[in-house]
Amino acid sequence: MGDRFRLQQLFLIVCIFFSQLAAAQRDSSAANITSGDSLSHPANTDSISTAYYKLNKDYFKSFIPALTYTLSRPAHWDKKDWTRFSLLAAGTGAMLLADWEIRNVVQRNRSAGIESVAKVVEPFGNTYGLYLFPAMYAVGAITRQPKIASAGLTGAKALVISTAIYTASKKLIRRNRPDAAHSSWDYAAPFAKQRYTSSPSGHSNTIFTAATALALEFKDEKWVGPLAYTIATATAVSRIYHNRHWASDVVLGSLMGHFVTKAVWKASQKKPKRIPKY
Repeated sequence: MGDRFRLQQLFLIVCIFFSQLAAAQRDSSAANITSGDSLSHPANTDSISTAYYKLNKDYFKSFIPALTYTLSRPAHWDKKDWTRFSLLAAGTGAMLLADWEIRNVVQRNRSAGIESVAKVVEPFGNTYGLYLFPAMYAVGAITRQPKIASAGLTGAKALVISTAIYTASKKLIRRNRPDAAHSSWDYAAPFAKQRYTSSPSGHSNTIFTAATALALEFKDEKWVGPLAYTIATATAVSRIYHNRHWASDVVLGSLMGHFVTKAVWKASQKKPKRIPKY
């Protein structure tokens, strides 16, 4: 009964969320179109900030260039990028050293109230997160909002690529989960011990992929980014609370989801810009 109620709540929230996005996009489109102009008119294409996709072979063919672009980014980093990477790597390393203590503190301070919140947000990292982008595409197609439909397709592409990268990372890192380990330094050799799947956190990767994609696609809607990242952060923290990931696993998964999605999104903007007809 509780799970069914939460699903009903989620369905209501999703309906409200997408209805607000659709309304915002309609208002934005109306503001940018002069009398007698069409959305597909060449004179208006310069005001379009995103590339719009349809579910066709060109969309699926765009996965390989997006993956190649994402994996090749370090080769094109400048000094600022390497400085940022160094700071993030140092922060993740510091978290790694504190993993055992963080786990103990969190597990000693569990409560019914926090548990209820954690149970609500945790599914956003797997079940809900996987349904988000197909739902966006469906809503965009039904309401004839090409930006929402295209955002769903771009987000789905980012999720596929980020999932492939974090899954490959799990096979290489092979870290034991905190609910089964007696030390935060319990690692195995790459591709060994199939149950050693703690790092990076898949839930964190998925929800930060979703949050970043929404924030990038709808950056003109000021409420979207803060809401998306708040849910993403709560979801990621719930994995520490439920003792399924070390804190550094969550940080690594979140960073991977965020930066991989930014790269995929930038690669997607290289597509010739056009608005599909629904």
